[in-house]
Amino acid sequence: MQLRITSRKKLTSLLCALGLISIVAIYPRQTVNFFYSTAIQIKDYIHFYGYRPVKSFAIRIPASYTIHGIDVSRWQERIDWQRVAKMRDNGIRLQFAFIKATEGEKLVDPYFSRNWQLSRENGLLRGAYHYFSPSVAAPVQARLFLQTVDFSQGDFPAVLDVEERGKLSAKELRKRVSQWLKMVEKSTGKKPIIYSGAVFYHTNLAGYFNEYPWWVAHYYQRRPDNDGMAWRFWQHSDRGPGRWH
Repeated sequence: MQLRITSRKKLTSLLCALGLISIVAIYPRQTVNFFYSTAIQIKDYIHFYGYRPVKSFAIRIPASYTIHGIDVSRWQERIDWQRVAKMRDNGIRLQFAFIKATEGEKLVDPYFSRNWQLSRENGLLRGAYHYFSPSVAAPVQARLFLQTVDFSQGDFPAVLDVEERGKLSAKELRKRVSQWLKMVEKSTGKKPIIYSGAVFYHTNLAGYFNEYPWWVAHYYQRRPDNDGMAWRFWQHSDRGPGRWH
């Protein structure tokens, strides 16, 4: 199993690599494959220019970001949190963890209680998230999350993971998401964080919920394509070491 790496936003300017793939269109059909391959190689070089390899983490890390964490759930099984907390490589260490707590109407992650306790005991900041099911009423989902997670001082605000809309329209999805957010904020006293992928955000959520902090997943980019999103966390990789067990 692999741990996904997330970075906290740092105020800095990043250069963008643009325009390489557009070269392909100007060449005749028979040479497209060759130049496409060449462009991809050049793109990969520039794509990783702002990253630095970190052997122990098994991925490259954006060079201009200094605060890093992980996103875990039952798929990582029994994590050795002591080992995670002691990890040091190339000046990078893990400082926080987002931990899956619940999903939909009644699913509680079987490793949540263990992960929630041991991450804190080993000195990591922690946050809990709920995976939103569009087919289940928002109040039902909010109650499950609130009944499962016991927040303590210093924890991150609650997180709502929104990645699918099922049979709902985008408008109907946003209405249900809003219900969950308001109910959880009222109970915890803090505005929840919203997690979503960049593509899903653009299609369904862009321009809404701007008063909430965002955690965006946009893998292997120099920075997230956020379309005005006020993101605070960037999940830049869907890979990571699979041996912290």
